[in-house]
Amino acid sequence: MESDRYPTRRRLLQSAGLTAVTGILTECLDESTTDNDPGGSTDDGDYGEPETDGDDESAADGSNGVDEPGAEDETDGNNGPDADGSDGDAASDGNDTTDVEGETFELIDSETTIELRSLAQSWEGIASAKIEGVENSDFSLQEGETYTITWAENEIGMHNLEIYDDSESPVAGPTELISENETDLSVKFKASSDTVEYVCDPHYHVGMKGSIELE
Repeated sequence: MESDRYPTRRRLLQSAGLTAVTGILTECLDESTTDNDPGGSTDDGDYGEPETDGDDESAADGSNGVDEPGAEDETDGNNGPDADGSDGDAASDGNDTTDVEGETFELIDSETTIELRSLAQSWEGIASAKIEGVENSDFSLQEGETYTITWAENEIGMHNLEIYDDSESPVAGPTELISENETDLSVKFKASSDTVEYVCDPHYHVGMKGSIELE
């Protein structure tokens, strides 16, 4: 009887030990499964998905932040004539003028009195009003018309008055060479391609001259 009892106890102990080992192994397997399932820790199943409020950098209209081909800067489209019909060139103010290399010549009527005053090295306009107070004023004259330029006053120095052609030769005048204050000398001429400048001959090369342009 003794020999039959001990084998039974051994079997019980073996069975209990096997059960304990099996439990430990099962627990280890469960923990391993849990560790390998990172998505199981969230309640809503959205593990690893970034939150978004729907406002991406992309706009709701489907644009992706890149300008569409063909897009251009804003423009008013006015690269042609101005609204008033001008093409961008300087507009005329309605006066009879000739613009030559940036200088403006006002047309002088042939019946208008032209009077000059001689300064030390320049001419100054006295009349008409278009040239009053202007030094070495440029004249715009009507071609073929006859004009008279009167040297009315002399402020200082010795001068004369004459009309030059483009070779610096006199075609009208000269007046006497005088130094008196009251001169009252005149040069009469017909405006033509030969009448290019009115000058003081002794002071021509220091700039005592004015241009004559033709209309």
